[in-house]
Amino acid sequence: MSKHVIIVHYHELSLKGKNRNWFEKILLKNIKRHLSNLAFTNISRLSGRIIIEGIDFEIWNEYTEVMSNVIGIRNFILAAETPLDLEQIKNKALEACKSYNENNNFRISSRRQNKKFKYTSHQINHIVGQHIVDHKGLTVNLDNPDLDILIEIVNDKAFIGTKKIRAFGGLPVGTGDSALSLISSGIDSPVASFNIIKRGVSLDYIHFHSSPATSRQSIYNVESILKQLCRYQINCTLYLFPLLDIQNIIMDQIDSKYWVVLFRRAMIKIANKVAQQHRYKVLISGENIGQVASQTLSNIATIDDASSIPIIRPLAGHNKEEIVDQAAIIDTYQISIEPYQDCCSFFVPPNPETKSKLYRIQMLEKKFNLDDMVNEYKNKIEVKEFSYYEK
Repeated sequence: MSKHVIIVHYHELSLKGKNRNWFEKILLKNIKRHLSNLAFTNISRLSGRIIIEGIDFEIWNEYTEVMSNVIGIRNFILAAETPLDLEQIKNKALEACKSYNENNNFRISSRRQNKKFKYTSHQINHIVGQHIVDHKGLTVNLDNPDLDILIEIVNDKAFIGTKKIRAFGGLPVGTGDSALSLISSGIDSPVASFNIIKRGVSLDYIHFHSSPATSRQSIYNVESILKQLCRYQINCTLYLFPLLDIQNIIMDQIDSKYWVVLFRRAMIKIANKVAQQHRYKVLISGENIGQVASQTLSNIATIDDASSIPIIRPLAGHNKEEIVDQAAIIDTYQISIEPYQDCCSFFVPPNPETKSKLYRIQMLEKKFNLDDMVNEYKNKIEVKEFSYYEK
C-alpha cells in the first residue's frame, strides 16, 4: 500500500561539500517552521532529498503555496511512495494516468539513486511506459508531453509523482548571517531585499518617514510589503525613524541642490547606529545606478562614505523592467504602486546635485551638526515585529 509524501529537491546545497550537512539541517528546520500550520508527521533527509510524510492530501494546494516560498528549495513533488517493486511502480504510474485518455500523450522520467536496483533508468522508462500504453492507450511524447510521470528510485523505496513545482532556489535563510535593509514603499528596495534573502541572509528593516509633513501611508505600505517578504523568512523586525527634524534643518540651512545627498547620508549614518547596536554585518539598499539624481556614481560614492560597514546594492545594474517583473513575482508590486509620499522624493529640489564632492558635503554637515543629531536616534526610533506563519 502506498502513501503520499512530498519530495524536496535542493538548489545550491549539493555544491557545499563539507558544509552541506549544516545547510541541509537549516533547510529542514526552515521547512518545519513554514509548515507549522499544516499537518505532517515527519520530515527527514534521504539521499540528497528531504521527505515530508503524513501530509493532508486533501489540502495539497495549501502545501504548494507554503512550500513554494521556502528559500533553498529548487522544486518539490507530491509523490506516492511504494516498496522497491516494479509491479507496484507500474500500477502506481498507471493510477497517475486515470484522468487521461487515448487522446493524450505522456513521458516517463525516472532517476535511479539506488544503482543496486536491477533495472536501469532507461529500462524503467521503457517497461512502465509500455504498461501505460497497453492499459490506457496513451501515446508517447518525449519532448512536450501532456503528462510527465516522475519516478525516483531511492534506497529501498520508489516515489512516483507527476508534477515538479518550482520554488525560488537559493540558500536557506539563516545560513548567511544578518543584515539591515533600508526599505521604502517603492518598487526597488523590496526586490533588493528579496534577492539578499535568497542568499541565505536574515533581514531586518529600517524605514525613514517624514510624518507629519507627509502622510503615514508609506509606513502602512511598508508594513504590507514586509508581510509579503515574511513569507520567505517567516519573521522580521522593522525600525521606523522620523527623519523630518533633520530634513527641516537641512532645508533651512543648506542649498537645495544638496538636499537629497544629505538626506541619504543622514539615513546611512542612522542605519549604521542601528546596525552597530544589533550587530548587523552590512546594509542593503535598493539603489539602481542612474535611475534618479541621488544614484549617480559620484553621489553613491559620497553616500557610501557615511557608512562604517559595507552597503550592498543588489539592483545596481538592473533596468526598471527587470525590477518590476521581479516585484510582480514576489507579490510586492501592487503594494509598491499604491500612492504614498516618500521622505526623499517629497522634498526633491528642481535641480539636485548629480556630481557631489565629498569634502563639500562633509563641510555642510558640520554646519548643522549632523552627527550630534544622529547620536540621538535611540530617542526617536520605533520598533515593530512581523511574523507570517507562526501559530
